[in-house]
Amino acid sequence: MRYIGDGTPWPEERSRQFVERQIGLYREQAFCLWKLLPKQGSGLIGFGGLQPLAGTPDIEIGWWLARAWWGRGLATEAARAALGDGFARVGLGRIVAIAQPANTASIRIMLKLGMRYERMTEPRGIPVALYSVTRP
Repeated sequence: MRYIGDGTPWPEERSRQFVERQIGLYREQAFCLWKLLPKQGSGLIGFGGLQPLAGTPDIEIGWWLARAWWGRGLATEAARAALGDGFARVGLGRIVAIAQPANTASIRIMLKLGMRYERMTEPRGIPVALYSVTRP
């Protein structure tokens, strides 16, 4: 959660609201953030997928991984799957991603996905760099 919001873990109620929002989002728009599970073993290791970017008409690709799972290419793998799903199944023409400028690992993932820097913005009151990619 280092670069998600202000970096503090969510209380139980906010976590419950997050899950309910994802269920509703999938019902309404056929996409949401998915839970990420390890290929071997069990337990939640993070989230990845698509969601509307607050205060904009854009659809955002996002990924969150527990620290123990960083550096293994899993965020890139999840992001590629979500990007492909967004273009192929959902039919989106453009997808964006945001990251705080200090979050160089996420910015590297955006570049691997073929995304290009557009501008700085503050969709949730936190300054972030916005990158985008259009459907091939």
